[in-house]
Amino acid sequence: MASKIERLSFSLNFLSSPDSQGGHFEDRGLGPNGQIRHISPPHRHEVSLDFTRIQLGIRYFMWDTLSMSLDLPYDIKNQKAEVDFLGGNQTPEDRESILANRDIHHRTEIYTGLSDFEFSVDSYLENFFRLGGKSVFSLGLSLPIGKIEEDPYRLGDVGKTHLHIQFGAGTFVPIIKLQHSLKFPNNFTLHGSFTGRLPFYENGNAYRAPNELNYNFGVRYRISNFLALNAHYAGSYQHYGYWDGERDPNTGLIVNSLLFGTSVRFGGGYVAQFNLIQPLGQKMLSKDSDTFKNGLTFLSTLSFPFMI
Repeated sequence: MASKIERLSFSLNFLSSPDSQGGHFEDRGLGPNGQIRHISPPHRHEVSLDFTRIQLGIRYFMWDTLSMSLDLPYDIKNQKAEVDFLGGNQTPEDRESILANRDIHHRTEIYTGLSDFEFSVDSYLENFFRLGGKSVFSLGLSLPIGKIEEDPYRLGDVGKTHLHIQFGAGTFVPIIKLQHSLKFPNNFTLHGSFTGRLPFYENGNAYRAPNELNYNFGVRYRISNFLALNAHYAGSYQHYGYWDGERDPNTGLIVNSLLFGTSVRFGGGYVAQFNLIQPLGQKMLSKDSDTFKNGLTFLSTLSFPFMI
């Protein structure tokens, strides 16, 4: 627990997920007057995304067993978009129309901005449900700070430029989190956590974000007072989002990953953590769904107390 002079602490997180791959088959083009045209044979929109998040975390202990936390993320999303004509015999006019249609859907651009902040109240418990060990139970709320978009499918159907990338849900979203750790002899600690995000209403653009459940469990081995290693299984279940009651094809996803990392403790309460996240598999809940497939992800965190 926090000492009397370490009630306030900060963390700085850096996450990088380079070269996530996405795309879909397409049979439409955009005419010179903005009208949608059907073109044969079909082609593909090939889209990649480099995602970076820089996040500041602030935690304040009101008592030894109760704290408040605030996370403030800033995202950088570097998108690249190309067309694969799949060896088709499209006419030059058709190819020009195909490229024009790509540009209203996906563009090679960099998008930056604040994402939704997250606030929580965290309770630190001993022997929770008589499980032994230590637990942290958190009740929180996401704050709708991030930029949201209009319905991209409605805009695309009428030949208007749109964006599928959003920076937030556009609503206040309840968040529930439970973490539990159990120490064993020989410097081993088992750790698990569950986080649920439960959007329950539409934002101002008639979008309701999907419910999400994130979970992980694994082991931590302390080599010394200054160095530890950890390995975790991490999973994520995302249900469907909806645009004005219609299912969002870019949602509905199950992801399984392995996380490997180390933590180093320095003087003054500074702790540095370095982790690699390797996806094991990704499954869409619907055959018609379309989303990015992530590769290797890098995550580092520096945390430190502020003496007051």
